[in-house]
Amino acid sequence: MATLNEVRALKRKYAAELLRQPGVVGLDIDIKDSGEAELTVYLDTKDPKLRAALPEQLDGVTVKYAYSGPIRKLG
Repeated sequence: MATLNEVRALKRKYAAELLRQPGVVGLDIDIKDSGEAELTVYLDTKDPKLRAALPEQLDGVTVKYAYSGPIRKLG
């Protein structure tokens, strides 16, 4: 069970590396109903090849992936 502080550290450690991957558009920390924190990686495509190229876990913590579609800057 990952704590919020552990997942925050994980996000800081891997954010730049993950965001350099084609198709990765964002990262967030979510809290499950159980109180466990999880790192969610948002993808702009449902391409299974992209998903297969990304890690299942980082430092022993399972990573959740979600499709958000492309993210565009407003303004």
